[in-house]
Amino acid sequence: MSQRSFVRRRPREFDGTTAAEQAVFDATERLLGETSLQDLTVAKILPEAGLSRANFYHYFASKHDVLVALVARMFDDSYGDDAPWSSTPGRDRARRMGVSLASTLEMWSRHGAVIGAVIEHMHSQPAVGAAWQKMFAQFVDTVAEQIRYERESGSAPDGAPADMVASFLVGAVERSFYVSTRGLDARIPTVEGIAESMRALNEAAIYGGRAVDDAPGVDPTAPGVAMAPAPFDDEPDLQSDTPRAILHAMRELLVDHTLADLSVAKVLQKAGTSRASFYFYFRSKEDAFVVLFRQEAAGVVAGLRAFADVDRSDPAALLAQVGQWLNLEGFTGPIIRNAVHEWPRLPELRTEYLSAMNAMETALETIIETDRMRGLAPDGPPAPQYAATLLWAIERAVAGALAREEHLDDLAAVTTMVGTVLYAAIYGRRGVPPTSV
Repeated sequence: MSQRSFVRRRPREFDGTTAAEQAVFDATERLLGETSLQDLTVAKILPEAGLSRANFYHYFASKHDVLVALVARMFDDSYGDDAPWSSTPGRDRARRMGVSLASTLEMWSRHGAVIGAVIEHMHSQPAVGAAWQKMFAQFVDTVAEQIRYERESGSAPDGAPADMVASFLVGAVERSFYVSTRGLDARIPTVEGIAESMRALNEAAIYGGRAVDDAPGVDPTAPGVAMAPAPFDDEPDLQSDTPRAILHAMRELLVDHTLADLSVAKVLQKAGTSRASFYFYFRSKEDAFVVLFRQEAAGVVAGLRAFADVDRSDPAALLAQVGQWLNLEGFTGPIIRNAVHEWPRLPELRTEYLSAMNAMETALETIIETDRMRGLAPDGPPAPQYAATLLWAIERAVAGALAREEHLDDLAAVTTMVGTVLYAAIYGRRGVPPTSV
């Protein structure tokens, strides 16, 4: 048997408890704290774990196999027998869900490097994605059951399907913790700082608003929203016919292809140009895609900034603007779909993506602060932190919808839910504190 065939499959199933497996787990996690999964090799794991190549491949088929096993170990260590899904819906589960948030905070603090690697590769490595989705689904099912319980007991109003709301909330934790752990968003620099915003978001999404003691009237003399100039420039310096033809060809091809499987050769054939011409203007297909993303992202940023111009005391007006903001028809959808799935692992794209998110966070932060000052919105978590958490929650929901994940596969329904939750999160008030979930 060749080494190639030997390492492609594990000889039998293992339970992750042997000394060799534990050594691989510990070594891999230490190394992921210093390097990316792309740059991590089995050759680097072996000396760190103190194992031979044959010993490694007796247990694992690849570094991705190790990551899949690490996910299972991480969840078992973090939640154990007190996981929220081990109880029935009701007050006890609500208590356990509150405890689980603390466990989740601890898990991300201890294992952020592993979870980051999982999130960055769950769309490109099916086994990694399946392992994460299995754990993700446990949380979604648990939260959805509790939402249905709260609705049936009269504590929470009806709304979007419970499974969709639950997927939104679990995804919000995933994405917000990821960007915080990776140091990608200055507004949420620590995972502990997300807890207050996440509790407020849960309360708004499930109960239609946040518990507040007062409901002051609107102050019509308070100043309105004053937007600073957008820091996101959408003007690429590519004015000649050749780069435009290349970008147009790429835009059309992305309707039926992912960026990962799209080759430069396909783009050249579609554009009717030469390889030399392509590389005169672009360093890679990813470099060209960044230009496409900037063009589309400028419109998305403008859609969020337009919230400042609507009557935000009218839920219908805000909901309509959310629909325009998240309108991904035409070529916009495929470009944004690829961007939301690829930005965590592509350095060429990450900077531009985070710039667009920062521009939207700045706009939403200004709106929240202004409307709190006017008395239109109640006080709550710090506006910078809250704006960032809300937008990363929405970004993750859109990513799930574009990937047609379970419970999020209807983008129009997800958009409606996002509008409803966004309004409730910023403007919704409840006079009686609900059961904590």
